[in-house]
Amino acid sequence: MTDTADVQATYRRFAERECQGYSELYYRLSLAVAADDDVAGFIAEMPVVQPNLFLASIQLLTGPERMPDASGLKTFLDRRGNEVRAVMRARRTQTNEVGRCAVLLPALPPGPLALVEVGASAGLCLLLDRFRYDLGGVTIGPASSPVRLTCAVTGPVPIPAAIPELRWRHGLDLNPIDVHDDEAVRWLLACVWPDHHERRRRLEGAIALAKASPPPVRAGDLLDDLPALLAEAPDDAQLVVFHSAVLTYVNPDRRAAFDAVLADVSRRRPVVWVSNEAPGVVPEITALAPPASELRFLLGRTRFSDGRRLDELLGFAHPHGAELAWQVYSR
Repeated sequence: MTDTADVQATYRRFAERECQGYSELYYRLSLAVAADDDVAGFIAEMPVVQPNLFLASIQLLTGPERMPDASGLKTFLDRRGNEVRAVMRARRTQTNEVGRCAVLLPALPPGPLALVEVGASAGLCLLLDRFRYDLGGVTIGPASSPVRLTCAVTGPVPIPAAIPELRWRHGLDLNPIDVHDDEAVRWLLACVWPDHHERRRRLEGAIALAKASPPPVRAGDLLDDLPALLAEAPDDAQLVVFHSAVLTYVNPDRRAAFDAVLADVSRRRPVVWVSNEAPGVVPEITALAPPASELRFLLGRTRFSDGRRLDELLGFAHPHGAELAWQVYSR
């Protein structure tokens, strides 16, 4: 059981750092948790006290339009607390934020590419070549796409003239989401913040694309099963391994082992590793960042060749892909 005061501090920090000015509903709900000992105590009993898990569990039960407001949160838990407990004990947050593709795209090398995503969820980001992008007013990608991603950019972002050719793609996830499983899709949608209507629309569009042509995603561990998957990538394409908001859930020892897997594979063929994670998650990329970047993801690119690495911090990204500030630092 987590200390109630720790839960309150976590939710206050979540409200002030991640929600304020971005989601009025989650901002007020999180502050309500921080101000109420009983609600915080309810959450403290859960195996995972993460704000996104608690709030997504409520949304799964209510739908986005019927979420309780801050003044009704305690009453809602009095009525439906057992249902919220059951969801929180059975599930973990699993997002597939396709908006992040807008910041990943400029980090990709020229094609043809063999693309591997770890922590792929439903594999929707593997469909990045089927989305339409507006990067600072420059548009690329199929005009007919149901997924339209808009990203405000600053700095000399190297926007490609066209999306690189994806010759081969594959995902790896401990628990892949099947887009034909209605309950799994309901949970995926519940993890989108209720007042983020555009995020929901583009997720629904990506799910529709995946249902028509599912990207291959294999159930497996990012260490134990990654080498075999990488060995399947065709030799006539540049191998790219990428992830976004994934390694933050992996302990530091396993993160280091993940690096070692990529370095080992690079003794046979070059590997480009694109990471989009919070500061501190990839130490070599974090070491290149100025201190003011703490509230943004660090977009990193590491090139492995013959077991050696070259790290670049490419820029600072909004966690859901709405903004990208391009500033390259390398070592």
